[in-house]
Amino acid sequence: MPEWEGEVTPWPIEKLNTAKSKGITMLKLSRAELHELIWSKPMTEIARHYGVRDMHVAQACDAFDVARPRPGYWQKVGHGKAAETAELDNTRYAATEVVTVAPPAKKAEPQQPNTAKKRAA
Repeated sequence: MPEWEGEVTPWPIEKLNTAKSKGITMLKLSRAELHELIWSKPMTEIARHYGVRDMHVAQACDAFDVARPRPGYWQKVGHGKAAETAELDNTRYAATEVVTVAPPAKKAEPQQPNTAKKRAA
């Protein structure tokens, strides 16, 4: 069994600030914590554990310049092969910068005027 499956290894960051707002789970953590989390477990496992979507975790990583494991990384780790990890780059953002993992805010769609013609009686 690979080390990331089940509860074989503890979660590196057990107590993160998660909140529900209007039925949406949001996860708040620092860039350093996000980096540690991303390189310790697959994103699907992270998403399932914290109740967020993996695509939102990926979007948060991209938005705050947190490097993600390349495709095939977890297969290599699962087979015991050496896999390269990326360091946290702090040139654009500080390691302590707070990252919120949540769905993007929906843009309000402008209402279109009713163009339907009324029938003459």
